[in-house]
Amino acid sequence: MTPGIKQYINGVFITRTLVLSCSDFFCTLYGRFNCWQMESSHCESNMELKHQASLFCCFFLFKVSCITEFEITVPRGPVTGFYGEALILPCTFPVDSWDLNSTVIIWQRGLDVVHCFYYSRDQLDRQNPHYLKRTSLFIQEMATGNASLKLDRVTLLDAGVYTCYISTNTGSQKKSFKVNNIAAFYSEPRLQFSMLTDGLNLLVTSDGGYPSPKLQWLMENSDITNQTQTHFMQDTQTGLYIVSSWINLKEVTKSSLTFIMHNKPLGQDIRREIQLYSDKSRIGQSAYRCHGCSILISVILLLIVMGLLFVFITRRRTERTKQNDGLKSQISASSLASMRHNVV
Repeated sequence: MTPGIKQYINGVFITRTLVLSCSDFFCTLYGRFNCWQMESSHCESNMELKHQASLFCCFFLFKVSCITEFEITVPRGPVTGFYGEALILPCTFPVDSWDLNSTVIIWQRGLDVVHCFYYSRDQLDRQNPHYLKRTSLFIQEMATGNASLKLDRVTLLDAGVYTCYISTNTGSQKKSFKVNNIAAFYSEPRLQFSMLTDGLNLLVTSDGGYPSPKLQWLMENSDITNQTQTHFMQDTQTGLYIVSSWINLKEVTKSSLTFIMHNKPLGQDIRREIQLYSDKSRIGQSAYRCHGCSILISVILLLIVMGLLFVFITRRRTERTKQNDGLKSQISASSLASMRHNVV
């Protein structure tokens, strides 16, 4: 951080003659910005610096009386984000006699800097690389007290506790809230079935979702989940789940199966019914019909071959007959010419 920025921030947070609604916030920021000034990687454990900050806070609060309240607003409960989409982290502040030039907005997740704004523009030199080109403030709405952060292309790694720090010419405060879950919708389930020697295997698969869902199988409204097998696998790159669930039915009769998948954070409930109509007699009839079809096809092919052979033989005979007739005509003409020669 350049000396000018250090001086500006220290001026905003230390020399400003105002009353903070939270003295602990002021002490924390005072210590943190002095840590940046000292450029010490172990500043959090520097007892001397903390002692100096505490003395300054006590002196400041002793000298200044409460004049006004400065209260920022963030979500009270956890926030849920959607994987791959934009997530708005809400944070608002009062704007009485607001001045853009004296406004400082800092977003953090733990100790990671997510986004900084001061000197009337974004300051991203200390931004964590994980958030590179994914964060933005609503600068045009800042005059109305909007300090919310837009986080694009949300991933599972974006979950955590976020803190909004705001300081203006009327006050300063920080508040935190939790991005509890990054969730993703599961795809439409795909059904595959295969015939076994002693029954039927049904397999249902779905992917692209998060977190892991709760599955249930019903047969005619009776829970048969304990008769099924389910496998969860996470994609090594995205962390999203691939779900496979299957059941083996030994006696297939006319019945109704129901597959249910519940993704609680998103309220996604997928319910699909599977109607079974096959039985052993129908399977036998189908096999008999297929066998009869194969015999019929063989007979038809044989007839076609015999027909082609007959046409071929007929054509050969016709060609030979024509050749013999031509040869006979030549012989007759030669004999007639010889007889005429002898008479002369």
